[in-house]
Amino acid sequence: MANVKNLRTGFTGELDETGTVAARTKQAAGYVKSEAGALARSAQDHPSATSTALLIFGAAAFVAGYLIGSASSPQSTRRSYW
Repeated sequence: MANVKNLRTGFTGELDETGTVAARTKQAAGYVKSEAGALARSAQDHPSATSTALLIFGAAAFVAGYLIGSASSPQSTRRSYW
C-alpha cells in the first residue's frame, strides 16, 4: 500500500523495500548481471588478452589436476628391472 505522504506529492506507485531478503537478493542479482555485462564487453574489446588469460588459467588447472591425480594414485608394487 502506498504511503499517504507519497500520495500527496503525486507518487502513486509502490516503494521498493530495501530491508527484506528478497529485495537484497534482487539487488545482488542486478549487481551480478551488470558486472557480467561489463566483463563481456571487456572481453569483446580485448580478445587477445581474454584468450591469453583463459589459456593460462586452463594450463594452471591442468597442472593442478595432474598433480592432485598423481599424488592420490597408489604406488605400484611392481618393480621395474630396466
